[in-house]
Amino acid sequence: MINKTSLIIPAWNAEKTIYDCLMSAIKANKSPDEIIVVNDNSEDKTKIIVDEIINHYPKIKIFSLKKNIGPAAARDYGVKQSSGKLLFFTDSDTIILENTFVNSLNTLIKYNADAISGIYHPEPINAGKTQLYKALFFYFQFSKYKMPFSYETFNGQIACIKKNVYSKVGGYNSKIKWGMDNENEEFGRRIKKDFKLLLDPSFQVKHNFPDFYKLTRTYFFRVSSWMLIFMDDLKFESGGPAAVDSGLAALSVPIFLFFLLMSLLYSQIFLIFFLLFLLIWLLGYIKFFIYIARTKPRFLIYSIMLNLWFSSIISFGACWGVLRWLKGNRVL
Repeated sequence: MINKTSLIIPAWNAEKTIYDCLMSAIKANKSPDEIIVVNDNSEDKTKIIVDEIINHYPKIKIFSLKKNIGPAAARDYGVKQSSGKLLFFTDSDTIILENTFVNSLNTLIKYNADAISGIYHPEPINAGKTQLYKALFFYFQFSKYKMPFSYETFNGQIACIKKNVYSKVGGYNSKIKWGMDNENEEFGRRIKKDFKLLLDPSFQVKHNFPDFYKLTRTYFFRVSSWMLIFMDDLKFESGGPAAVDSGLAALSVPIFLFFLLMSLLYSQIFLIFFLLFLLIWLLGYIKFFIYIARTKPRFLIYSIMLNLWFSSIISFGACWGVLRWLKGNRVL
C-alpha cells in the first residue's frame, strides 16, 4: 500500500507551460500528496508563476537552483527533497489527464511492478502538422499493446517508481545534461536489471511537441545518443518506435531512396533492391498508416511525407551515433 506520493517536475524556462501542467496535476484524480518543482536556473518567469500558484495550493513546493544542472540531475535533486514513498515524474510542458495517476496506481498494484512508464496522448497541446504527427506516431506505437508490458526505458516525461527502488538503482545519472536525451534510456536499463519496469498504455499525458525544424534536430541527436546505448548490448526495445520492426523500417527509407536514384541514373537492376527495402518500410509502418486513414484520413498524405522525412533523419542519426561509438564515445 502506497501511503504518500510525490510528483517531481524539472522546469527550465517553462513560463508558457508550467501553470497548465501544475493545475492539471492538482485537479487530477489521486493527485500526489506533494508536488515538487525544481526550477533549473530558469531565466524567465517560471519561479514567479509557481510562487503564485503555491499561495493557493501549499502542497506545491519549488526549489530554485543557482546553476543549470540538466533534467537528470534536477529530477535527482527533487527526489532528495521529496517525502513520498512513490515518485511520479513528468515534464513541465505536459498536461496530466484526469485518470493518469489512478491508472498508474492500479497497474502498479495489479502487476506488482516497481516502476511504470507512460505514453503521450494522441492529441498534442500545441497545434501544427509536425506536432500532430509526433503525438499520433508515439501514441500508436504503444497503444497497439492493450496490456502493460516489460519495457527498457523509464519515460521521465510521465513515469512512476517506488522510492526505495529509485535509491537502490542509484537514481538518474546526474552527469547527463539538457539536450543529451539519453538519461531515460540509461536509467531504465539499470532499473530493469533487478526490478520490474513496465510500460502502461493507459498511463498518459498530453505534451507540447517541437516544430518541424526542432523535431528534425531532436530526432537526429536523440537517436545518435540512443545508439551509444544500443551498441553496448545490441538490443532493441520491447516496443514502441525503438523496437526492431520500427527501427528497421526507418533505416530502410534512405536505402530504398538510394536504390531508386541508382535505377534512374544507371540500371533498372537496382529496382529489385528498391522494391525490397520499400517493402520493409511498408511492413514496418503500414498499420500506422491504416490507423491514420481510419482516424484522421485528411492527415494521411502528410503523415506519409513526414514519416519518410523523419525516418531518413533517424537513419542518419543512427549512423552518426555508430561513428561516435566507434570513435570511443560511450554513455556517461
